[in-house]
Amino acid sequence: MNYNHSSARRGKPKRILDPTAGLSGPSSPMPQSPYMYNQQMPMNNGAMPEYGFNVSGQPQSYGFNPQLSNYPSADSQGGEFASPQFASLAQPVVTDMAMQYGNVLVGTGKQHLEKYVPITALKYYFAVNTDYVFTKLLLLFFPFTHKDWSVKYEQDVPLQPRFEKNAPDMYIPTMAFFTYVAVAGLVLGIQDRFTHEQLGILSSSALAWGVIELLVHTISLYIMNLETSLTTLDLLAYSGYKYVGINIALLLSLVFRKFGYYVTLLYFSTSLAVFLMRSLKLRVIPQGHNSYTAIGNKRRLYFILFLAGIQPVLMWWLSYHLI
Repeated sequence: MNYNHSSARRGKPKRILDPTAGLSGPSSPMPQSPYMYNQQMPMNNGAMPEYGFNVSGQPQSYGFNPQLSNYPSADSQGGEFASPQFASLAQPVVTDMAMQYGNVLVGTGKQHLEKYVPITALKYYFAVNTDYVFTKLLLLFFPFTHKDWSVKYEQDVPLQPRFEKNAPDMYIPTMAFFTYVAVAGLVLGIQDRFTHEQLGILSSSALAWGVIELLVHTISLYIMNLETSLTTLDLLAYSGYKYVGINIALLLSLVFRKFGYYVTLLYFSTSLAVFLMRSLKLRVIPQGHNSYTAIGNKRRLYFILFLAGIQPVLMWWLSYHLI
């Protein structure tokens, strides 16, 4: 039996690689490649697409078109948070918040600190210059010829020390105290008695005696019920001038031994006592009272004499064991 195999295959349907080809509309004038699935025809004025390549320049996924995907690509994930525009806007905001928070902390800390340490008042006592320091040191050593001991005021505020040599300051007492510690270490080193523990004990004891002296003067004013223009920092300044004489006496003791020490100590004790009595007279005794024996001023006189007389004793106590 002869039959034609080609006639049997003539009615067999053609296999269609794209299942959606039969459901699509009129065929496009450009033939579709059988090797591309779901290919998007670019609108390029009828130009022939390059089969197997993405015209837009982005890599083509297999059977998946990233242009039609509803999910963001990996490169764009988190872009709304890490974009340069957002960073440029967020950076000044964070900086402003940090500055405001820092200003609040500084202001709060300053308020708490000023409750215990009068920072504004300390600025007044450290407002000095070179001319003032030199003039004040001469006044401490030679107070006998000085006439005017009053402190000038401007709008009910005393002038700063750099403009008024009679005003008390904290610069000279502070620097004299640190110099005292250094000179004491020098003297102990020359005598082969220097140790770190002994120098620490020396500075600590000097600070302790300074605090005790300040407490004694403050309590004395309270017990005697004296109303003066002296403040705590004024008392601390006037009590700290004794370290200037101690330093000079210790340095001269290196050359002239005990003779130079006691001569210098005696002279500076006298000059410091005169300086304190004349400086405190206008601060403790009210103006208009010319007599020290006037009624109500005896206690003020006793306080001045006590503060001026205790300085030589403390000068000897803080330095005699170093020579």
